[in-house]
Amino acid sequence: MLNLISAPLSLPRAHLDPIVSSQDILAVLSLAIRRPLCNEVIAILMDDEQRGIGLLSFDEPHSPASLIHQLIGLCSTAAIATSVVIASVRPRELWKTDDQSQLKFMRQQFANAGIAMREWIVISKGAVRLVQE
Repeated sequence: MLNLISAPLSLPRAHLDPIVSSQDILAVLSLAIRRPLCNEVIAILMDDEQRGIGLLSFDEPHSPASLIHQLIGLCSTAAIATSVVIASVRPRELWKTDDQSQLKFMRQQFANAGIAMREWIVISKGAVRLVQE
């Protein structure tokens, strides 16, 4: 169960090791996930070699658009941020009816800013889901 995600045994080092696998992504995310699980959004910022350069945590926003624009602004301040992984922590809700439209919106907004959105992961109590088109 993912009621609590434990600390990883192996962790990519910031600015040194590339984040290449889903296991790497979950290991990095485990550092920022609040326990017990609560509604939040976590972003991993990466450079062009897929090395982690930032780990950000936000309360779940009322408007996903405002969060995306805030993240794009933060990526822009870190000139070397070229890609991002988004994780939505939803303790009670693994699926939302608008997930597909939100994924398309996020991908488009990041692409317009020249930033690749690698993955969107939803974490809930007992499950992890990769949101795909």
